[in-house]
Amino acid sequence: MRIFLDTSALIAYYNVDDKFHADAVKIMQKLEKGEVPLTRFYVTDYVFDETVTFIECVLNEHELAVSVGEALQTSPFTIMERIDEGSFEESWSFFKANKEYSFTDCTSFNIMRRLGITHAFTFDKHFKSAGFQMIP
Repeated sequence: MRIFLDTSALIAYYNVDDKFHADAVKIMQKLEKGEVPLTRFYVTDYVFDETVTFIECVLNEHELAVSVGEALQTSPFTIMERIDEGSFEESWSFFKANKEYSFTDCTSFNIMRRLGITHAFTFDKHFKSAGFQMIP
């Protein structure tokens, strides 16, 4: 199964003080054991930006931000999708019509729909309201 990897899951996994940290660790362990089928994680450059920026600027953990950024770019199990001009315009149109979502969420939804990805590892309820399956 292809799974979209959202900022909220990444932050929860790497931030021991996050309220979803234990849940994120359990899900990652299930993925590693094959209890949750995974063929590839998909992430966007916008999610990459949000994640490493949060780790750097909020957690003040530069080495961790670099390590997470490197892992996202080099993991054979993770594909990074870049938001091109067409995706940006489609996401912007969706954003303008849907005030409850962040622009980054709109880019994530756009990429998921374009690639036919139905599941997201996320703690952001907006994915569910946008019609996607959430893991957990």
